[in-house]
Amino acid sequence: MKYAVLFSIFGMTIIALGACKKTESVTCDGSTPTYTSFVKNIIDTKCVSCHSSYSSYSGLSGILGNGDFEKEVIINQSMPQNGSLSSDDLSKLKCWVDNGFPEN
Repeated sequence: MKYAVLFSIFGMTIIALGACKKTESVTCDGSTPTYTSFVKNIIDTKCVSCHSSYSSYSGLSGILGNGDFEKEVIINQSMPQNGSLSSDDLSKLKCWVDNGFPEN
C-alpha cells in the first residue's frame, strides 16, 4: 500500500512537470535580430526580474555558450517562468541563436 501511494505521487509529479513544458516547434523566421536591436528588450522585460546577472550581453555569455539559453527558452520553452513568449519572439530568438548571438 505504501508503495502504491508513493508511485501514485511520483506519477502525478512527473505528469505535472511535463505539463509545464510547451512543445511548440520553433523555427527561424529568416530575420537577423541582434542583442541590441531585439533581444535586450525581451531579456529586460521577461528575464532580469529573476535573473539579474542577465542584464547585459556579457552576463548572458555563460548560458549562451553552454546551450542552456537555447534549451530552456527555445526548445523546452520553460523560461520565462512568469510569462510566455509569443511565437514571433521565439522565432526571432531562434534566428538570433542560429546566427551565433550577434551583439550589434
